[in-house]
Amino acid sequence: MRRLRQRGEQERLQVAPSAPSDLGPVVRERLGWCAHPRLYLAQLTPDERAVLGEEPGVDAVVGHFLATGAAAGLRVSAFFNPEWYDERLAERDLAVPDGEVPFLHWLTVGWDHRIVPTPLFDEAWYLEHHPALRSHPRWVLHHYLTRGCYQPSSQPSPAGRHHDGLADEDAAKRQDPLLLPSLLHRADEHDLRRTSWLEEGVRAVLDRRRRLEDPVLVEMVARAAALEPGIHGPLRAEQPTQVVPHAHPAVRRADEVAAARHALGLGPGDSIDTVVLVPHCRMSGAARISAVVTQAVRATAGPGSVAVVATDLPVFERPHLFPEDVPVLDLTRHLTGLPQPARRDVLLSLLRSVGARRVVIVNSLLGWQLAAEAGAEVAAELDLGAYLFTWEVDEHGHRYGYPVGPLQQSLAHFAWVLFDSETLRTELVERYLMPAVTRERLHFLPTPLADASVDVTGVFERRRASGLPLTALWAGRFDRQKRFDLVVEVARRMPDLRIEAWGKPVLQDIDLDPAHLPPNITLRGVYDGFHTLPLDEVDLLLYTSGWDGIPNVVLEGAQSGLPIVASAVGGVPEVITPTTGHPVEAVDDPDAYVAAIQDLLADPAAATERTRRLRAEVHERFDAEAYRVALTRVLGIQEAR
Repeated sequence: MRRLRQRGEQERLQVAPSAPSDLGPVVRERLGWCAHPRLYLAQLTPDERAVLGEEPGVDAVVGHFLATGAAAGLRVSAFFNPEWYDERLAERDLAVPDGEVPFLHWLTVGWDHRIVPTPLFDEAWYLEHHPALRSHPRWVLHHYLTRGCYQPSSQPSPAGRHHDGLADEDAAKRQDPLLLPSLLHRADEHDLRRTSWLEEGVRAVLDRRRRLEDPVLVEMVARAAALEPGIHGPLRAEQPTQVVPHAHPAVRRADEVAAARHALGLGPGDSIDTVVLVPHCRMSGAARISAVVTQAVRATAGPGSVAVVATDLPVFERPHLFPEDVPVLDLTRHLTGLPQPARRDVLLSLLRSVGARRVVIVNSLLGWQLAAEAGAEVAAELDLGAYLFTWEVDEHGHRYGYPVGPLQQSLAHFAWVLFDSETLRTELVERYLMPAVTRERLHFLPTPLADASVDVTGVFERRRASGLPLTALWAGRFDRQKRFDLVVEVARRMPDLRIEAWGKPVLQDIDLDPAHLPPNITLRGVYDGFHTLPLDEVDLLLYTSGWDGIPNVVLEGAQSGLPIVASAVGGVPEVITPTTGHPVEAVDDPDAYVAAIQDLLADPAAATERTRRLRAEVHERFDAEAYRVALTRVLGIQEAR
């Protein structure tokens, strides 16, 4: 590296720029946000580093850079690549004036022109993966420099998050971004003042992806995707690098598995027959399904027969969904900092350690990765299966999600696949022309309803007769899938309709500003169970999802006796039909929801009759005992003696 540095110094000394003595408070503040001590120290000789001390802070490094480093061409920020910046300037017919330090030129000129000076950050990609930032008051790069680069979940570019690091324990000591170890990897092979192993790897990824933008290829992909939706799935991040972990994964795996067994309350020789893999437990239909599965297995096989393992996020907001004597493990704390496939291997080792005989994947990303990457190995030792609910749909209307790529990669290894709607099962059978031997492994199980503790049948008719304000209930996640934007448009078209909206954002993929909602929408906050809502104070349930299986909120609304106006997506028409409610076929048209509500208003007595019919049907079809018997039969679970 010294030879590279010395050669670069000889080249730069011919036109050695000098740093200005007074940058002004705004530029100095920007410089402080961007300065990264470890990168700067890596470019110094041992004697030069000694002058700054063992662990110099940002202020010390900035001072040294302005005094001597800038003139020598040293790079103080991991997020400034001089060649990349020159290219971006040239695209705008701009250039760094002779004698001026490129990095300081960016801080004073390029920043105000919103020029991103590094291949490590893509503004559009960052906003797409962190949509809540679309309303951020400052340049989104500022957010990444001051916050995002220290958050493990940040996705700064199509080349991934560039690191396997953890968040700093003390955020007040903010200095170096999490990706810096990756950037310094193989530093002796690069002139760090110009580039790094990480930046060159990211540029290679970006070059490959640009080839996908060829119009001919785009048209070919679109035509193929009409037949196979998996082809048009969203491009995933590609990590060009993998940092060597501080400890060998095999060594850490044994320690983490032992700690996880202890957290499950298992002693030597103890085992668990059935493991349910969930991503987390927050407000979602999948959380309730995983609880229903767990309850059915526990009721059949007895205590100690089942455990729940959360694999993706350390979020467990609703532990009360699960039986008290069922152990629940947050595996994420045992996976922190581990890359794939080490994370997958910890999960596999844990399943072996507890002696699992079957595994049920309920939206666990790590579980699906295990099935795709090691499915044959796992299936040779235990029964592996998954629950499927719905496709996902991106902003362009293309389908993706577990029923597309992941299912295709894993189906050969699954003993069974469970569905909460017949619609999705039928779509997959027809789309993939599944033979009978495959269809026999696909099972539709009507999700059981909770005990019917509330019955407000006829509430709509009574409220209309009393002349009370027309009020709709909307309940769910304020996420893109649930199309709360349609609720806003309905409210604007029907100013006399009050809408009581319950729930919260979960995926953070829409920009919901309560201050700009129509005055007839009231946000009521989070609810703990549908039965806790003031169902006798509303006239109807409004459901606006853009895609779904058979959503729990629709089933619970049907059980309660509320009239239902619902988008006819996924499995919803299996429940809400013209004889049981008001299905909306034009699911993207707010006027169609308005028309359905007006149709409901036209005949309150008919609405009551529909709700009675719907309530009777769902109680017959979605029975808890029938579900328990069917589930345990499919899973091969014997009654406890």
